Amino acid sequence: MANTPDIAVIIPVYNTAEYLPKCMDNVLTSKFRSMEIILVDDGSTDGKSPSLCDDYASADPRVRVIHKENGGLQSAWIEGVRASTASYLSFIDSDDWIDSEFFEELYAHTSQAFKSCEIISSDYMIEKQNERKEVHHMVSCGQHFGEDLDNIKSRLLGQEQRTVILSRCMKLISRKLITDNLKYCDSAIRLGEDVNITIPALCDCKRLYVTDKCYYHYRTVTTSISHSHNTEILDNISLLCNTCSDVMSEKGIKNARTQADREYLRLMFVYVKNELRAQYPGVISAVRATLMEKELRDKILKTKLEVSNKANKLIYFGMKHPLRIVLKLIQTILLTYDRKTN
Repeated sequence: MANTPDIAVIIPVYNTAEYLPKCMDNVLTSKFRSMEIILVDDGSTDGKSPSLCDDYASADPRVRVIHKENGGLQSAWIEGVRASTASYLSFIDSDDWIDSEFFEELYAHTSQAFKSCEIISSDYMIEKQNERKEVHHMVSCGQHFGEDLDNIKSRLLGQEQRTVILSRCMKLISRKLITDNLKYCDSAIRLGEDVNITIPALCDCKRLYVTDKCYYHYRTVTTSISHSHNTEILDNISLLCNTCSDVMSEKGIKNARTQADREYLRLMFVYVKNELRAQYPGVISAVRATLMEKELRDKILKTKLEVSNKANKLIYFGMKHPLRIVLKLIQTILLTYDRKTN
């Protein structure tokens, strides 16, 4: 490619041959032409995805393929970052898709003055089999910088609704914001991988621009809930929140620990709900034992958290009062709701 492209589109691929054509067709039909498209085959084993990636590279000179041993989603997009050359990076998961005007519209809002330190983001659409739902940033549309952006940085984590959507997708991100912060990426983090890179990037960014359109489509594929107690998730929640606290503190965010503690409790809502729904033998005792651990108990009792969602209010009450009878009642309510809505 003679000229350096403006946007590098990085698409990790792992056994997604069923969905990749829709993803790629929408990327390739974009009116925006100045881009490189890097498909990172993360050791796919379906017998289709690797050759499908190669077919796209053969058909369009903008497409390159990296075949690597399986190392997980984070390792795949990092490999794509290192192979890219463009000024702005855009991440798309291979089972998702974008509207054809995505790149053109977002690039129109970039600023030459902030070329090395800005993030441009759209909203997104959750695409379920029988449901579509828009998800929006809580910050207002338009540009944010200076004191306004500093205020946003004090509310990145632990809010009931994200002040700024923390997915690495649906965005254009200045290349330097990613490459300078790859040192913070921890392959041990498997829950909240995106937060691991978007938090340091947002802390460093000098300009944030948010559009009011859902250009990105996030496909959700229903999977069964694990029917056993998963202590790895608890360890991951602690690792993610401690990492975020350390990074934000290092970058001068004064309330970093408070934000991380609130995020910890928000993630515990999800954990407790999933555990109670799993119904494995001894689940009530296992959840109660977790909630009675001193570190978590201290966070529950000392961290101020605003909760308005009805289900989360129920879980929060159980976390504050982890009696067996209370947890059993909450489990019954959750399962009754699931039977009515499924």
